[in-house]
Amino acid sequence: MSIRRRQNRLESCPDRRDIQSSAAGVELRREFIRFCQNTTIRGLPRIVKSDSRRIRTLWLVSVLALFVSCLLCLTFLVNQFLEYDVMHPPRVLKDASSPFPSLTICNMRPLSTPGKDLLSQLGWKNPRQFSRSVEGLTRHLYYRNESTKHIYYSFSGSFGLAAFLESLPKNDSLNLGHRLQDFVLDCRAVIRNGSARNQFFCSPDYGPGRADVSAGTFHAFRHASFLNCFTLDIAESLRNDTTLVEMSVYLDNEWGPDNFECVDCYLQDINTQLSGAILTIHDGDTFPDVNHDAVHLKSGSLTEVKIKNVLNVQKRPPYGRCSADTLKSLDLFARRYKYSEGACRQATIQRDIRDTCGCQAAEYPQIGDPDKVRFCTGLPEFLPANACSDGDSDLAVCRAALERAHRFIKCKQAVISKYFKDVVDSCTLPCSFYSYQTERSTSDWPTKSWQLQLLQSSGFGRLRRRKEMAVYDRAIRLAKAGDEMGAYTLLRNVSLLERNLLSIQLIRPNFDLHKVAEKEVLSLTSFLSQVGGLFSIFIGLTMISVVELIDFCIHCYGVCAMRRGRHRDSGNNTAQSEASGTAAGTDLAGTADENLLEELPKPVWEKNDGV
Repeated sequence: MSIRRRQNRLESCPDRRDIQSSAAGVELRREFIRFCQNTTIRGLPRIVKSDSRRIRTLWLVSVLALFVSCLLCLTFLVNQFLEYDVMHPPRVLKDASSPFPSLTICNMRPLSTPGKDLLSQLGWKNPRQFSRSVEGLTRHLYYRNESTKHIYYSFSGSFGLAAFLESLPKNDSLNLGHRLQDFVLDCRAVIRNGSARNQFFCSPDYGPGRADVSAGTFHAFRHASFLNCFTLDIAESLRNDTTLVEMSVYLDNEWGPDNFECVDCYLQDINTQLSGAILTIHDGDTFPDVNHDAVHLKSGSLTEVKIKNVLNVQKRPPYGRCSADTLKSLDLFARRYKYSEGACRQATIQRDIRDTCGCQAAEYPQIGDPDKVRFCTGLPEFLPANACSDGDSDLAVCRAALERAHRFIKCKQAVISKYFKDVVDSCTLPCSFYSYQTERSTSDWPTKSWQLQLLQSSGFGRLRRRKEMAVYDRAIRLAKAGDEMGAYTLLRNVSLLERNLLSIQLIRPNFDLHKVAEKEVLSLTSFLSQVGGLFSIFIGLTMISVVELIDFCIHCYGVCAMRRGRHRDSGNNTAQSEASGTAAGTDLAGTADENLLEELPKPVWEKNDGV
């Protein structure tokens, strides 16, 4: 009986591993309760120290609600931080050094009078005749058939000046436009030298023709709508001290029996029906974006443009788009320009057209060697005066040219459609660049009573040699002979100068620099401060509380490590007991385990609750 009783007692005794596992859990609970009683996190000590279940429940619900609210606010704050928004607070730097801009001017009537005469001498069509010829043949071949009507509409872009220029021989297009000295009659710049103001000619093309008395240089490039455009770059050593550039322009808008029809006007494009000039102000040595940044200048006026220099400072990703690896320069029109995002975008599109379609577009700046790649909509077969008309026997050649151009046009349109956004990923912003804000005012110029004196000055005297100025030359001779009434009667109804002259004054009224630097709406420092504020307001969590959490984790790890060590020791003792087979050893082990459980303290929340 004693043996059976001993066996029953052994079977009812809990396994030592279970006892040690329960003891480890109790020890961890003890560490957790100790942490809650002494932590600086608000609310936790109230939960474990409260004698009333109702008060403990109240504190538990409150702490959980505040913790959830804190997480919600933290989610909103993180989302705001990850948007990486920036703001642009302006700042004015008084009497700061900043460069004078470059300016580009184009005549809105692209063909000059000598250029029109050259077309007649070469036996070529003028732009309007060329467009009518292309439109007429495409209508005849494609418009009447529904299955090919889309080809006719795809040629709608070839009815303008760009297609005409693309059809010209490489070296002849620039000869049709205005020459610099015929277009810009006079140009002077005022440079600050201490308290003095010195006047220079804008380039060696004016004045004595010496570079040492010139403020800068002119260079020309071809535009798809305005043909010859001219850019004035002030010398880099003088830009910071330049205060004024004054320029007088002759538009060559002659209208008479020999020039009755506007040969470069188009019904579909109202901008081709205007007269005057366009002015683009841009950062020095950069390629101008004439299509988007230009302003119109009215003929017979003096336009005063006051500029305000703005220094733009951009941030790098993820806040901004600037990059330290941005190119320093771009090669366009066989000339090296300073990098700008707009020029990079246009060059990227042109390069993609060249690589994909094997042609180049006149609407974008030329890159590389233009002689090696043909133009997409070039139709030189249509250029001769009697070519590709109803009476022409070589219509098959003209049709083949249209089919070739249509393939190029389809390819070009497919490439351009990929760049419908203003931003090209490969064209990053410079981290620092200048832009210019302008204020304009306009007055009538020149006044009628000053026109004869103006034509006798050094800058405007060569106008008297032009054929259309013969009436003014006669009036000058009458005035010199004392017949002022005769000169007045002769010029009373003449408005040639008012239709053709305009003047521009580009003025820097002061040397203030407006600095606009991108700044984070929510910086990392502000983000961390607001996160700390949320934790402190809702649950009272501070950096000391974080140290307490680390201390609690270290203690829990120590308890688990100690229990694993005891588990290995007890496993060895059990193996020895089973090997000896003594019932007494087993009885002692069971008695020791029962004593171990009895020695463990009860959890705090197992105490009797007060009401």
